[in-house]
Amino acid sequence: MPVVRFRRERILEYTGSGSVEELAEDLFRLKCEAEEVEGYIEVEVNPDRPDMYAIEGIARAVRGIRRLEKGWTMPPVRESGIRLHVDPPAGRPYIAAAVVYNYRVTEEDLEDLIQFQEKLHDTIGRRRRKIAIGFHDLSKLPHNELYYRELGLDTKMKPLGLDVEVEASWVLGNTEQGRKYGGLSLSKTGHPFLLSGPQVIAMPPVINSNITAVEPGTRDLFIDVTGTDERLVYKVLDLIVTTLSYREGVEVGLVEVSGAPAGRTPILRGEARRIPAGYVNKVLGTSLDAGAIAELIGYMRHNAEAAGGEVLVEVPPFRVDILRDIDLVEDVAIAIGYEELGPSPPKLYMKGELLPETRLARRIRELLVGLGFTEVLQLTLISPRLASLAPEGLVEVSNPVQEEYSILRGSLIPSLIATAKANIHRNKPIKFFEIGVTVSRGGNGLVEDLRLGMALMDDEASYEDLQAPLYTLLRLLGIDFTVKPGKHPVLMSGRTAIIESGGELGWIGEVDPGVLEREGITYPLVVAELSIDKMKSRIQGQNTQYP
Repeated sequence: MPVVRFRRERILEYTGSGSVEELAEDLFRLKCEAEEVEGYIEVEVNPDRPDMYAIEGIARAVRGIRRLEKGWTMPPVRESGIRLHVDPPAGRPYIAAAVVYNYRVTEEDLEDLIQFQEKLHDTIGRRRRKIAIGFHDLSKLPHNELYYRELGLDTKMKPLGLDVEVEASWVLGNTEQGRKYGGLSLSKTGHPFLLSGPQVIAMPPVINSNITAVEPGTRDLFIDVTGTDERLVYKVLDLIVTTLSYREGVEVGLVEVSGAPAGRTPILRGEARRIPAGYVNKVLGTSLDAGAIAELIGYMRHNAEAAGGEVLVEVPPFRVDILRDIDLVEDVAIAIGYEELGPSPPKLYMKGELLPETRLARRIRELLVGLGFTEVLQLTLISPRLASLAPEGLVEVSNPVQEEYSILRGSLIPSLIATAKANIHRNKPIKFFEIGVTVSRGGNGLVEDLRLGMALMDDEASYEDLQAPLYTLLRLLGIDFTVKPGKHPVLMSGRTAIIESGGELGWIGEVDPGVLEREGITYPLVVAELSIDKMKSRIQGQNTQYP
């Protein structure tokens, strides 16, 4: 989880805490861990609370949980006189901007601002792939007419930390930020740039210009957020602005942005929700009326009021973690304190038992371990490269956290091959198995199947080396089966068979040498994959019992 650090005296002053111990206790209630390290307080923040990456966000949350403050107030807003003209670059088409007046940056503020920016980049911004943030000194803007567009790599700018003009191509190849983020928005024709009048003030998401650098003494901030997700761009700008404006005396300046909702940003719009008091009490086992619930939700920095048996809630823009009503119920529990809720005995007592497939899987584990195999556990999500080994019926995740985990595997064989590759340096023979779920398209939806995968890798491994333990396993389970030649995209022709028992159970075969070569595996590999769900049906059909 993200870890932020602040000077000890500074964070105690902001939160109104009397001691580190008191602060740590309050943060623990807010799902955070805190400890003192060499004059700093390090806070491990739950990823669903990006507003708490900033010292203002932590102060606001802690002062609420301590019942010193309640609800949230829209910051004072005025026109900034800045206009941003957008000609959307293909690789990063969306931008939003705002001004924060009277922030008055000190040396410690600058340290905290940079930390806030980078934590947002690394988490909600997916390491700048989805969004990138720029902080600028408003007084240093060359012009109030700004332009966001794509320009060629011969465009000149003064990158942050350098007081001479260089071409953008030099920035991409010779700065740490350029090498790290230069490829994120680069197209065949150029790269996105943010200009103030004729001068470049940023090259999103790579680097800002030195001419608008924020430094101690900066009074007003100009903020830009660019990205590939329009909704997220506006949401992150609102989060930043409503967090920084928690300071007393700060005002927000609106920027006219062509193409933005209502023609200007930030949006600064809360979300209205209505939750029944009965629903809250049912989940928490409490007997609170709507007024008491509204007060508790207020301490979590929402605006709330009772309306009959319901609570009307205005969720502030900085609470991006509130997605469903149950999230507000969690806030009520946090405000009460979980330790205060107390235990309650269940109203219905039921004796549980294992599902048939779970019992069968346990029996398979026992038998395979006895046959000298080692169990491995792997994720159901795999990379597109691995998934391409068995591409039929693949299911892709539309919003993966990481590209390497974006496909729901439709077969265990790619995972077995990846495991063999990762263990190629170990003593041979290597015998392992996995029991896991596969997901594929079928009928009108998705089909989940619990499967067994077995693999054997050795200097001279062959079909027969895996055939013997597989046949032994099936016979010990009491499954009558037959074998016939088969074809499989990953397995070698002529050395592959289909296992049948009242229908197809699965496959066994030697992995094709071409596949092994592509994966960098220099030893023969034999694999088998069978459906445990089908094995269960076959066993039950024969009235055979298993533990």
